[in-house]
Amino acid sequence: MRLLSTLTLAAAVAAACAPPEGGTAAMAVDTAAAMAGIDSTRTRYAALQMAGDAAGVAGLYTEDATLDLYGLPRTKGRANIEAALRADYGMRKFTLTEIVPLNTSVRTNEDASQIGTVHNMHDVNGAVDHEWNRFVVGLRKGADGVWRLSYVMAFPDSTKAGK
Repeated sequence: MRLLSTLTLAAAVAAACAPPEGGTAAMAVDTAAAMAGIDSTRTRYAALQMAGDAAGVAGLYTEDATLDLYGLPRTKGRANIEAALRADYGMRKFTLTEIVPLNTSVRTNEDASQIGTVHNMHDVNGAVDHEWNRFVVGLRKGADGVWRLSYVMAFPDSTKAGK
């Protein structure tokens, strides 16, 4: 009797987990395609930042994105992020942006996150300075197929010697 109860319970659980009649199982995650899209966004971000294109960089954020940079007020929304970038690019010219992902987690075909390091070099009134940071980003794939940043947090890289 106990075996019959266990089998009945197992059948009920299996039925509850099965896709609905005529439905399909969850779509497989295309990690390679997601990684290619995320890599493209990262490459475009670096190029646009070095060009000082605040509108272009802001276009790589979702409308409701949050930018959380160490030492600065948290910024929410694409328009506010663009204004903050425009002010930053007005004060210094980015002459180098190296973004190095250390780990990418693709959860679905539309949702991912990434951690890594970034090295920026700036020209500030003729003086060169360097900035080394660690970052974590949330990414969402839009209806247009473009992966955009939904959340960015960056903070100084405490492991970098000679700052």
